[in-house]
Amino acid sequence: MRSIPDELVCFPVSCPICRKPSFAEYRRSDVLAALINDRSIRLHASCCHESWTAGYIEMQQIRAFFGAARSDGPDRTPTPKGRELHND
Repeated sequence: MRSIPDELVCFPVSCPICRKPSFAEYRRSDVLAALINDRSIRLHASCCHESWTAGYIEMQQIRAFFGAARSDGPDRTPTPKGRELHND
């Protein structure tokens, strides 16, 4: 069986020192695991060589970014809401 490489993803961050925007690059599985398990994410800004733990607002922005980046395209059929599916 062939192993699938873990995809790298980028999302925007702002340096807490100079406020300069940049992009953070992480493995998708690490970010999704942190979001699912409500764990913190360490962010880094190369401009000032600063690292920090994402705060509440940053975590919400990362959640929103990943929600918008999902592959829920027009070709996907939405799951019916309020109805149970039965295998009879």
